[in-house]
Amino acid sequence: AASHRALAATFVGPDYLAFGPQQTFLQCSPVSWDAFALEVFGPLLHGGVCVLQPGQHTDPHQIVELVERHQVTTLQMSASLFNHMLDEHPAIFGQLREAMTAGEAASPSHTAQALARFPHLRLLNGYGPAESMGFTTTFTIEPGTADSAASIPVGTPLAGKHAYVLDANLELVAPGVPGELYVAGHGLAHGYIGQPGLSADRFVANPHGPAGSRMYRTGDLARWSRDGEIEYLGRADQQVKLRGFRIEPGEIESALVAHPSLSQAAVIVREDRPGDKRLVAYVVGDGVDPDALRAHAGEVLPEYMVPAAVVVLDELPRTVNGKLDRRALPAPDLSAACEGRAPRNPAEEILCGLFADTLGLSSVTIDDHFFHRGGHSLLATRLISRIRTVWDTRVTIRDLFQSPTPALLAEHIAAGSGGNPLDTVLPIRAATGRNAQAAPLFCVHAVSGVSWGYAGLLPHLGADRPLIALQARRLGGTRQAPGSVEEMADDYLAEIRKVQPHGPYHLLGWSFGGLVAHAVAARLEAAGEEVALLALLDSYPLPEGFRAPEIDGRHVLTALLGSRGESVPVRCADSEPDVAELAEALRQSDPVLAGLEHAQAAAVVAATLDNLRMRYRYVPQVRFGGDALFFDATGTPAATSGAAAWAPYVGGRIEEFAVDCEHAAMTEAEPLRAIGQVLARRLRPARI
Repeated sequence: AASHRALAATFVGPDYLAFGPQQTFLQCSPVSWDAFALEVFGPLLHGGVCVLQPGQHTDPHQIVELVERHQVTTLQMSASLFNHMLDEHPAIFGQLREAMTAGEAASPSHTAQALARFPHLRLLNGYGPAESMGFTTTFTIEPGTADSAASIPVGTPLAGKHAYVLDANLELVAPGVPGELYVAGHGLAHGYIGQPGLSADRFVANPHGPAGSRMYRTGDLARWSRDGEIEYLGRADQQVKLRGFRIEPGEIESALVAHPSLSQAAVIVREDRPGDKRLVAYVVGDGVDPDALRAHAGEVLPEYMVPAAVVVLDELPRTVNGKLDRRALPAPDLSAACEGRAPRNPAEEILCGLFADTLGLSSVTIDDHFFHRGGHSLLATRLISRIRTVWDTRVTIRDLFQSPTPALLAEHIAAGSGGNPLDTVLPIRAATGRNAQAAPLFCVHAVSGVSWGYAGLLPHLGADRPLIALQARRLGGTRQAPGSVEEMADDYLAEIRKVQPHGPYHLLGWSFGGLVAHAVAARLEAAGEEVALLALLDSYPLPEGFRAPEIDGRHVLTALLGSRGESVPVRCADSEPDVAELAEALRQSDPVLAGLEHAQAAAVVAATLDNLRMRYRYVPQVRFGGDALFFDATGTPAATSGAAAWAPYVGGRIEEFAVDCEHAAMTEAEPLRAIGQVLARRLRPARI
């Protein structure tokens, strides 16, 4: 319960932001977060403008649009959202006059980067509980302040507000000594509505203020620096802050144990991947269904308090004195996929790769629920950004909430007439945003001409590594497709250099694509560019004396489907390939190609015919002087080793790696995990 006086005292008088008629403030906080008051009343009480975001969910892409459309001058964001916007949409900071980060500990590296790139920007770090009307202290971050800092101070109190760092006896502590942070002065709330006991516990008499005044016990640990700034050190109790929201784990635990299958529950925040904090519930009970338990929690708790994962234990670990041993709680196994379906079309295959990469999983099915596999709102914004680099689509975070599986989201994207998954250049993870200066891994298609399967590499490469796939031009319906491997290499080289004008380059090709990747590498080397990696996935040049076979329908099917193609019934099996018949056969027999329209499937068949004909008359005429990695599909034995086959055409060392699969399965989940682990170790640092 807070008074109008408390609100006015916080937003009228203090000058930590440029309040006034020239200020346009964009709402970035949900209504349930007290920072919302700053974004609305801050500008309106001074004749400024407040731009409200439509919808319930803060959408980073919408923030970008609204900043540009309304010439926004001021943004206030949680530290997590600030970091994401700087990583993925840095250009908006060039249009702002001031920005404020709050709700969580500010990131020194992100704030330093923001000020280095946008020296005009006034950047503040804010602190304050809702019980003191949002902001109590602020700190203006000057250029150089955060360059080597371990943390960013939260500053000094606003005019009319007070902050005390006290010991257990409510005595002031010396600078540099940790204590509990108490706040007082204008802005203090009356207490908690209908909870006199909690109000008395938290709002206590202020021995350092006027007679009869009160102060609020924040539960935060802090200290005064030698420069007179407050440094936030964390929580004194078990309360945590996650993405700007204060969360009492005990409240979640109480909601969980209300479920009839549970007897005990413990909830903690884990950060098993740097920067990716998640609520994890550890439960004990009979016949516990984690999905049902999360659904139960979602009915009684807000979305931000629903655990990202539920771990079922026989008993909760305890210390020798009987307390919960939090350090003994195991990390959740988020890699265990549900019993879902495999991708049925290119959109689903790409989305499965993007879901897995964003969630930090090795693979997902089309039925995996984003938020049940560990996703949360911040990861959702990251996923949406990556989807938008692949498709020309207006998909939003709200769409992900409504269509949270790859299958449902693919349907939604298709209904919205998104981009064509058969485009020649397919940015599976584009070199944009925080990856703008990173060297991509360019992947050349196999004989089919399609490259969707390379999306399965995403979870195994570094998060900053762009992944650009190249696909046959024939897929787009063009009749001006290259007539030889040499022409194709020249064509793809031009596309590669549009994305990355200069080296170091990283190239990969599977089967037929290995021949093209090698030819591109040799051309780059001849142009004086560095090729830091050339990876050949079960790709062999023709042996000496090779005689090209007659290409019939069965030949095309086995080229596309491997051993499965031997049993697909078609009339043209032993005769000239019938493109229309083969296209329908593929749509009937392959779960991914089944998602294509007839004309698209026919384009895949036509591209395969093109590539087979080029492949059977191609002998490398150039030599690449660098090293190469060769991945051998051991399930399809070859007459010679990869190193021996490529020795005449590769001047450097050829390292061989065995992959336990057939040739046609090289881009399935398990083979790509083995391949991706090797690539992640061998790829040069991402910056170019």
